[in-house]
Amino acid sequence: MAEDSNAPATKKDIQIIMTELGKMYDAQERWKTELKEHFDLVAENIRHDFASANREEIDMLKDGHKGHEKRILTLERTAGLAAQ
Repeated sequence: MAEDSNAPATKKDIQIIMTELGKMYDAQERWKTELKEHFDLVAENIRHDFASANREEIDMLKDGHKGHEKRILTLERTAGLAAQ
């Protein structure tokens, strides 16, 4: 006669299942935490990169305007348009 595969679960069987489910839950929670920490790090790096790029652009624009007044005054004098 074939062995009955529908035998009732014992307390030990239930405990084994609960232990394994607990391990899976813990592993999933660790994975979620690691993923969130990684995402936070990437987002902070992107924010830092954009802030640096913005500062560099502002500095570049400021540098581009240096000397404009002097050059305009020289051009006006050369063209005879400057007030003496």
